[in-house]
Amino acid sequence: MDYNKLLTGKRVLITTGARGIGRDIARLFASQGAVILLGGRNQGYLEHAVKEIREISPTSKGYLMDLSDEDSMEKCCCDIIDTFGGTDILVHTAGINQRMPLHECAEADLKKMMEVNYFSGLRFAGKMLPGMMERKEGNLIFISSIHAFMTMPGNTMYAGTKGAMVSAARAMALDYASYGIRVNTICPGLILSDVVKDEIKEYPEGDKRKTFIKQLNSMQPLPPGKMRDISNTALFLASEMSSYITGQVIMADGGASAVAHPMKGGDADA
Repeated sequence: MDYNKLLTGKRVLITTGARGIGRDIARLFASQGAVILLGGRNQGYLEHAVKEIREISPTSKGYLMDLSDEDSMEKCCCDIIDTFGGTDILVHTAGINQRMPLHECAEADLKKMMEVNYFSGLRFAGKMLPGMMERKEGNLIFISSIHAFMTMPGNTMYAGTKGAMVSAARAMALDYASYGIRVNTICPGLILSDVVKDEIKEYPEGDKRKTFIKQLNSMQPLPPGKMRDISNTALFLASEMSSYITGQVIMADGGASAVAHPMKGGDADA
């Protein structure tokens, strides 16, 4: 096995990769020889990401789409199948949240979270699986969340949709193992993603920002994770290094899921 080019020639669909963890996965996978098919809903971010990735993997392509819109996803999948003949690896990275108690959540918000966090992953998988089945190999990787197993107040729908994705992926692993298709899930904990960095910047420099950062640091035994920590985990699952692993959940959470009580010096409400 060539550990320098683990994904040579692989066609990889990353459903949301204009920013954040998805973009970092795209960069890493491209450096490992993959052709990247990158989804995103912000045209500016997407164009910048695709330009960067094409410097490494020239035949990669971007797709502007809205994961809450079934027709938008359908168009993307049809183009990928027509142009590239399908995908070898699907990495589903989508996730949105609105933190509030369930009774305050509008019906439209409930439906959007269900569409983006859960149904979109099933739809992408459903479109890419027939080709994988025909070729007798394939790999599905779903990015869920620590909230699928342990959560905090105000996350009813987020935790529910992320938990649903974990369960669905486990069932898919059983359905498609005989076709040589592996299905696994990564559950990140606190990651210093673009979204979290934006949230930090919302606090004015000084004591409030320092307090917030201290809370972030106290939420798990290890320091907050970097986006590359999740990308490396995804690379392991996407490559032949994990050829005997399917139906599993990797908790890439800095040890947070092993903690029974708040860490020393932390804030119980953090």
